Amino acid sequence: MSIRFKILIGCLSLTLVTVLLGGFTQYSQREVGSLGMRIYDQALLAASYLRASQNGLIVMRAEVAQSEIRRQLNPAVASEARRIVTDAVPAILEDLWVAQDRVMSPEGKEAIARLVERIEQIGRADNASQPSVLLSSLEKIQSDFDTVVEIYAGDGFRYRRNVEQLISLSLQRTWIAIALSVVIGLLITVLLGRSIVPAVRNAVNIAKSIAKGQLDNEIVARGRDETGQLLMALAVMQSSISEHIARINGLMAEQASSHAGQLSLQNFRFEGALNNMTQGLCMFDANHQLVVYNRRFTDMFGTPALGTPAKDMHLDNGLVRVPELEEGASFSHELPDGRVIAVSHQPIDGGGWVATYEDITERRQAEAKLIYMARHDTLTGLPNRVLFRESIDQILSLGRSRKQLAVLCLDLDSFKNVNDTLGHPIGDDLLRAVAERLVACTRDTDLVARLGGDEFAIVQADTQPGDAAILAQRVVEALSAPFEIAGEQIIIGVSIGIAVIGDGAEAEVLDSADTLLKSADLALYRAKGEGGGTYRFFAAEMDALIQARRNLELDLRAALERDQFELFYQPLVDTESGEVSGFEALLRWRHPVRGMVSPADFIPLAEQIGVIRSIGLWVLRTACAQAAKWPDHIGIAVNLSPVQFRHGALVAEVRGALESAGLRPDRLELEITESLLLQDDASVLTTLHDLKKLGVSISMDDFGTGYSSLSYLRKFPFDKIKIDQSFVRGLQEADNVAIVRAVINLGEALGMSVIAEGVETGEQLAILQSEGCWNVQGYYFSRPAPSNCTMDLILSIGASSPRRLKLVSDLTPLAPTAEPDVHIKAKSRRRAPAKS
Repeated sequence: MSIRFKILIGCLSLTLVTVLLGGFTQYSQREVGSLGMRIYDQALLAASYLRASQNGLIVMRAEVAQSEIRRQLNPAVASEARRIVTDAVPAILEDLWVAQDRVMSPEGKEAIARLVERIEQIGRADNASQPSVLLSSLEKIQSDFDTVVEIYAGDGFRYRRNVEQLISLSLQRTWIAIALSVVIGLLITVLLGRSIVPAVRNAVNIAKSIAKGQLDNEIVARGRDETGQLLMALAVMQSSISEHIARINGLMAEQASSHAGQLSLQNFRFEGALNNMTQGLCMFDANHQLVVYNRRFTDMFGTPALGTPAKDMHLDNGLVRVPELEEGASFSHELPDGRVIAVSHQPIDGGGWVATYEDITERRQAEAKLIYMARHDTLTGLPNRVLFRESIDQILSLGRSRKQLAVLCLDLDSFKNVNDTLGHPIGDDLLRAVAERLVACTRDTDLVARLGGDEFAIVQADTQPGDAAILAQRVVEALSAPFEIAGEQIIIGVSIGIAVIGDGAEAEVLDSADTLLKSADLALYRAKGEGGGTYRFFAAEMDALIQARRNLELDLRAALERDQFELFYQPLVDTESGEVSGFEALLRWRHPVRGMVSPADFIPLAEQIGVIRSIGLWVLRTACAQAAKWPDHIGIAVNLSPVQFRHGALVAEVRGALESAGLRPDRLELEITESLLLQDDASVLTTLHDLKKLGVSISMDDFGTGYSSLSYLRKFPFDKIKIDQSFVRGLQEADNVAIVRAVINLGEALGMSVIAEGVETGEQLAILQSEGCWNVQGYYFSRPAPSNCTMDLILSIGASSPRRLKLVSDLTPLAPTAEPDVHIKAKSRRRAPAKS
């Protein structure tokens, strides 16, 4: 019988014993687990639900008692006992029913059934309106609860005793089974050992003898089992090893003759590698004597003598001696000639060490330059925001004296116009000139920094009260003076916000660089809002204004999703025919708390935070959908924001709005402002031409108030020019009449229609008609009205006399406030007059 078969029988026997033992143990565990699960399901869960029901009864009783106390204190208060009982009884009964399903004894089942019946009676009875009777009943039920709980606890205890007895019996049986398994396993092991071990031991002894080099062992193989085959293999291996040893000895003799040549080649390669290293290298043996050095080492420090002790090793150029260290180390050393040498010292096995020397002068210079660039502005050479903040933190960390610390944040006025009109190179030269003037305005102890773009900042430390204002005024005057840049005279201004730490209460508030910068920015925001060219100090109320703007921004971001926007429509009237030719769509925001928010407040904010694009798309789609319901000859005018031109999707959005509404393109008029054409002449004109190809008309809104130029009218053939309301309101002045006449004549010459907005009086209308302008809009005819009033406006105005049209504002609901209309567009000009 083979060893494999013997081991297989032994393993199968042990497996059978293990399976039987495992099956017995599994049976015992299943029996114990079944009883344990029953205890958990029937006893513990039942008790838990019973306690939950009891707690609900206690809460109900407490609420009824509190209601009775309130009624006694105030007889006018109605009793709430009925409502409390109605609300609480279903939850109590639900828990009781669960506990009833898990009852474990007839006594428990009978007791909980009585309890359920009494609580159901409480829920149905009319005595809930009599709190005293109800409280008495609840107290009796509470005692019944205690009885049921005791019964459940007794049932649980009885089952627990059963589990303990079962566990004890199971342990006894398990120990007996384990003992039998051990005896059987030992018996199988002894039988296998006596059958296999002697033959294997003989083979092991022979293998050890061969391993020791004794190759003359007598090996006798008997039988065809595994041990016989193993002995035969050992005999073959012994013979093979003898043959291979003889062959190896012959090969070693042949290789010894070629080893010297290979060693010489290896030394040549090693020397080439050493001499081409960028670091200087020297090696010392265990006796601290020089044994190796390379060419770079001699280039750096001269040629040393081999065998020189390390203690006598003096190198040129100020590197006094080669370090004698027991452990590895790396450090740098600056030489008298300005070079910086990096030294690396590494011990080697068997004693001694290797030292390398590298000239890192250029690397150090590059690192220093990077550090400088990380803290300074590359354009002006001034400290940047990083160094600026570090300086403030350093000053604050040193502690405050009785003197002040002032931070001034500066923003150049009209700098964007310089970049747009003269180009960025001129703008960069201007920023450098501004930096020079700022440095000239400050003391040596002050810090001037460029924070980015056209933003600068100044830190004044150890100042006296009033010094910050004096410096700010000096800076305003210095930067208001003309600059001569590349033959161009440039005039700009500056707005300054100032935050000061003194001895007052603000010293506890402005206690970090973040709060100082934020406060100075708030003051700068105030200065810019007042027209620029001035300075303002931080005041606590500024933070409240910014917070209010932040809240408005949060509401604005959610306004479109919450359907808070509306479109109002103001008629465009052809006074020659007496008919409404179209409407202009005007956006309104009806906030549930703020009421009607002025467009002048939220339209610029929407453009700043980037939500104007989605709002503009909603306006475009809504206006087209509404216009599709009007008569075919009535058009719709929609204002576009410059932001909508920046994403390259405007043409597709207009096409989609027309197709979705089923509106003819010739009924849609898109209004733009002159400032749009200053952004990117080529791309804007391309977009406008693509829009014209759709069949829509393009009009220039507020003509003559911004950056008007005849070149715009030459580059793009507008369909209409809209005279701004500021000229219409001033028609009593001869200059404004002349301007209006010139615009009308210009439109006729170029084949463009002209419309005047902001007509509020009959006198203004008469002057416009006398000058040949028959298309008008304004409060004289109607305030902007909701969409459901447009048909009334069409009929009312159309029924009026063509030369003296009826005022129809009484026919349409007016906006809650007579605030100016701000369209969905960006006014690039400063202080543009509001729309009517």
